[in-house]
This record gives sequence, C-alpha cells and structure tokens, in this order.
Amino acid sequence: MIFSFEDEVEMSDHWKMEAEIEYCVPCGYANLAANMVSELFQAAGPALAISLKPGHSGAFKVTVDGRVLWNKKEQGRSPHIMEVKELKATVSNMLESGAVIQSN
Repeated sequence: MIFSFEDEVEMSDHWKMEAEIEYCVPCGYANLAANMVSELFQAAGPALAISLKPGHSGAFKVTVDGRVLWNKKEQGRSPHIMEVKELKATVSNMLESGAVIQSN
C-alpha cells in the first residue's frame, strides 16, 4: 500500500475532537500554549483539531469538545508540568472512550 500526503490530508478532514487554547498575550503565555498544543497533539494526533485563541487579562483556558479542562481564572494559576501531563492523559482517555466523538 502506498501512502501519500494527499491521503493524510483526506483523513484529517474529519476531526473527532476539537480543542481550543485561550492564552493571555500580554502575560507571555504563548510558550505555555505552544507546549499545550504539543501535548494535546501527542495525546490525540490528527483526531484533534487544535485552535489557539489569543486573549488577555491573565487567561489560560483549555477546552476540549466544550469541556473546560483547565481555566486559570478558576484555578488561580497556570498548570504545572504534571497537570499538563494529566490533561494530556484526559484527552487521550476521552478519545479512546469515544465519549466525545462527534457525528458529522
């Protein structure tokens, strides 16, 4: 079987999950947001459509399929590395369970 880039693009046309990461630009949370993108992509690969939303006022919020997984305004702080790994595991479990798979 020959696998081409076009095949990969076609497979990614149907996301199973969507994630949004809102981050405070003035606070310098772009690196944290980029790290979160990397972790979430490792958890779900091309099954997860990830979007970044520049924000302000200390925002750092991670939402997957409408479920808020982290909100700095509620937690009072940014997630530390072990919490980021826990978020990654949560996303992986969500995908494996099929609980959040949307029908199109």
